[in-house]
Amino acid sequence: MLKIKLVRYSNLERDVIFDISTDIEGFSKLLPKYFKSLKITKSCDSEYFVTEKISFLSKTMETQTKHVVKKPDIHEIHILTGPLRNSSFLEFYETSDDGTKVTIEVNLQFNGVFRLFSIFTYLIKKQVNKILDEFLLSCENKKMNHV
Repeated sequence: MLKIKLVRYSNLERDVIFDISTDIEGFSKLLPKYFKSLKITKSCDSEYFVTEKISFLSKTMETQTKHVVKKPDIHEIHILTGPLRNSSFLEFYETSDDGTKVTIEVNLQFNGVFRLFSIFTYLIKKQVNKILDEFLLSCENKKMNHV
């Protein structure tokens, strides 16, 4: 399993960036290059089961995920099917002096043909960092456009 811990800071308030991050079905509008579609298939309390069509490392795949939203500061994504099955993304949102500290713990489990990707650790880390940077920029742009 490949473990990556990312920390970034955003000038957005915690509740604002958290709400954008947990707008599951709207996420494909935020990062359409990576998230082609997200459809909630079942929800119960703060758990959402989602069919996602995503693009990662130039490979498009469909997968089932479980999102656990713990307002106001934790968002967990667990990949249930596909070549990244048993992977997770644990997002933590903390209020900071200038906005929000965003910490994401990525745990990638490669299955099937995707096991070959595990040798490209540097490229995978670079891609995950790039997606996070684009996410934060998109959140800040979204907020600026709605002011």
